[in-house]
Amino acid sequence: MSVYDDVLAAVISLAEETKPYASIVIGAVPPADGISIAWTDGFPLSVFRNKNAVMDMTASLNGKHTDYSVVSDALGCIHEALSRRKQYPESEKWQIIDISTKKAPHPISEEQTDQCLYGSSLRVKFYLRGD
Repeated sequence: MSVYDDVLAAVISLAEETKPYASIVIGAVPPADGISIAWTDGFPLSVFRNKNAVMDMTASLNGKHTDYSVVSDALGCIHEALSRRKQYPESEKWQIIDISTKKAPHPISEEQTDQCLYGSSLRVKFYLRGD
């Protein structure tokens, strides 16, 4: 797995500690009554001579549910829990240093299937250890 996949998997694990109504899948569009997450963009904030870097990545966190309050509450709970943490996971190759809300959960649309689609985004900063 790439470092980016590893960091995203760590973010998913942290988010699932909030016990949302569905398991979080990787992808831009969530399944019915589901939640999804995917990287949307990112860039290095700093690159050092030893090739270590501080990365600033954005992940879209989206959810669908027939009850808008269920999806809104779940995404809100995830944002609150992740942005208030004082310790984040790390490995030999990376260390998450901050997760914050970039865009709060908000309604995007209601589909013909009566699924309410909510979107949000998280800012994930992590230290990438060079070779």
